[in-house]
Amino acid sequence: MRAKFLFAPLLIGALFSPAATASEAVWALLKQPGHVVLMRHASAPGLSEEPPGIDLKNCAIQRNLDEAGRVQARRIGDAFRSQGIRQVRLLSSQFCRSLETARLLKLGPVAELALINYFNFNDPDRAQIVAEKTVTYMKTLAPRPLAVLVTHISNIKAVTGIAPDSGEMVVVRFEAGKLVVAGRIAAPN
Repeated sequence: MRAKFLFAPLLIGALFSPAATASEAVWALLKQPGHVVLMRHASAPGLSEEPPGIDLKNCAIQRNLDEAGRVQARRIGDAFRSQGIRQVRLLSSQFCRSLETARLLKLGPVAELALINYFNFNDPDRAQIVAEKTVTYMKTLAPRPLAVLVTHISNIKAVTGIAPDSGEMVVVRFEAGKLVVAGRIAAPN
C-alpha cells in the first residue's frame, strides 16, 4: 500500500549538506562536475494554479513573466557569466514562463522537457511520481556541461523539499545514489 503523501525527499533520501549557506561556495560547486541546478522560473505574478491540460503553446492563457521577471532572468544569466559560467545545458518546462526565463539567461540553446512541467500541489501522488522520475532522469545527465533545469516551485519542492523563490536556484548532486542538496543561490536583486 502506498503512503498517501510524504515529501519526496524522504522517499528518495535527499539530504542537506553544510555547503547550503554560503553563496560563493555554492557558485564554486557549479564549476565542479556532477552538480545539477533546479531553478524556479523568474517572477511571473498571478495565481499559482493552472488547469490540467492547459494549451502550453498559448502563452496568452498562462501566467507569464512580467518586466521585473524578464530583468530578473537576464540578471541571473549575468550572474552565471560573472562566475565564469558561459554555457550550460538548459532544460526547461514547456510552460511559457519557464521557456522565456531559460531563453533570457542566454547560456545556450533551450530544450523543452515535459517531465519538469508544472503540476498541481494538491496532487500528492503526482508529486511522488514527478520526484522519482525527475531524480531518475537527473542521474542520467552527463557531469559536463552543467545542467540547469528551469521549472516550477511544485517540481522543486517535490524533489528537494525546498519551496524556492522566483529565480532561486537549488543545487543538487548525488552521493552514493542519494540526492543531496548542496546549496541554494538566491536570484540577484
